[in-house]
Amino acid sequence: MQDHNHILALPSSKLLVSGVACGYFVHQYVKRVEVDRHPLSILSIVVAAPFVLAFGLRHLGKYEGYLLAYQSALMVESCAVLSLWMNTLIYRAFSHPLKEFPGPFGAKLSKFWSLKQVIDSKVRWYQVVGELKNKYGDYVRTGPRELVIFDPEAIVPILGFNSKTRKGPFYGAMEQSLHTTRDHDFHKMRRKVWDLAFKQTLADYGPSIEEFTDSLLARVASSGGKPLALNDLCIHYSYDVMSALAFGDSTRFLEGKSTKTATKILDNIREGIVAVGALLHVPWILTVVESISFAGPMMEFNRWSAEQVDKRSQMKNPRPDIMGHLLEHTEDTAAGRRLLNADSRVIIGAGSDTTASALTVLFVLLATNPSYQKKLRDEVEIIFANSTYNSAKPQVLLDGIINEALRLYPPVTFLSQRVTPAEGLTIGKVHIPPDTVVSVGTFSIHHDARNFLRPDEFIPERWSSQPDLILNKSAFIPFSVGAYNCPGRGLAMMELRSVISRTVQEFDISTSDMHEFDTRGFFDGIKDHFTSGVPRCEMVFQKR
Repeated sequence: MQDHNHILALPSSKLLVSGVACGYFVHQYVKRVEVDRHPLSILSIVVAAPFVLAFGLRHLGKYEGYLLAYQSALMVESCAVLSLWMNTLIYRAFSHPLKEFPGPFGAKLSKFWSLKQVIDSKVRWYQVVGELKNKYGDYVRTGPRELVIFDPEAIVPILGFNSKTRKGPFYGAMEQSLHTTRDHDFHKMRRKVWDLAFKQTLADYGPSIEEFTDSLLARVASSGGKPLALNDLCIHYSYDVMSALAFGDSTRFLEGKSTKTATKILDNIREGIVAVGALLHVPWILTVVESISFAGPMMEFNRWSAEQVDKRSQMKNPRPDIMGHLLEHTEDTAAGRRLLNADSRVIIGAGSDTTASALTVLFVLLATNPSYQKKLRDEVEIIFANSTYNSAKPQVLLDGIINEALRLYPPVTFLSQRVTPAEGLTIGKVHIPPDTVVSVGTFSIHHDARNFLRPDEFIPERWSSQPDLILNKSAFIPFSVGAYNCPGRGLAMMELRSVISRTVQEFDISTSDMHEFDTRGFFDGIKDHFTSGVPRCEMVFQKR
């Protein structure tokens, strides 16, 4: 019988060399593809590989016992994985096409560097990248294949309608919807449906919005001038509007008649977007979370949103709404229903949290800049006196205040990812290599003196009587720009105009601790929860 003891030495020589070579050749492949889009498949391969290799070695007669073959196979795989890691780190640090771009050394090696910065900054990534800009300039390498760009000239080439970039890996980590799809042709087709929904029904939304503003003012009046939790007021308003205009049935938070399920879902969403704000830097983890959403808060949210779609599809003679139009223009198939359910979650998130954070910021800005309350009140009282009020119609000072709030503290601080095309992308004298993930820092762009003079000051007149304070109007991108801009911009502006104009007309607004309120600390405390996480505060509304 063959003596198999000498085989024990084999993994340390030929098989281990094979493992090292395997790691090298795997790296040559994976550096060209987005392997992080398939984490569960990769995990399955890693788990199965030793068993397959052990079976092959046993079949070739190399080992008498399967356990010995498995142990050797596991050792070979470990060597291959170690080789892959070493090749990857060396390539990223010294040979990557982005090696000439400045940035922290840790960022060149792994996106876990960014995740650590998010955690250390208490989920304020937009502030981290602002510091990186000050240190490294307009083009900063923040990941192995990622650049964050602050150059104003980059906005149109990256985000514009004629841009050749495509959406980044973060979007591919989640279910396909209008917002998350990376398929340009699919997005173009689906976006036409959404745009038509808003175009045909926007005029019908005005009365509904005013009804909810009535409810908000009634709730404010019931406080009797005592401090009111501002964040709850704004999120409840935005969720009531969203649910009614999207699904034809209000969640009734403002009236205090919401169901326990709706309240729980709202709490889950608030907690979930905190996780998204961190994990968007490692999208493969989001993919795993999405894949196991058959349990826990994500499952509850998915089930609830699907129920809203089903309820809406069964309504008789409903008022015009967004989902009704989407139902009408989506095939009644399993794929169509999945798309509707995914789009419903886009409506719930994008149609409520953003409006709520913008409203909260607006109230705080008005409370801490009381002179603008009087100026705005003079404008809106003339409008109401002449019976020309219409929340869909722009107003000079009102829109200036809203735009300035959106510029200073955009409701979405997330840096929208794009990927450069096969030929790369040239911006001025800077050439960005192909397949690079690029992001434009919205918050930093809005606070850049090359775009807006006195960028950190609240000056609503820059949008009307002082246009010289705006040097680059294309740098104002709170709703993004280009093909992927926000389809609900018109609706959001109607909500903001309605609430702010009517509240200022009826109430004097102030913070509950006017003499101690730390305005700078409050706004510096805004977190990057994908949408902006505005610090909790109380507000006093005194009836005029």
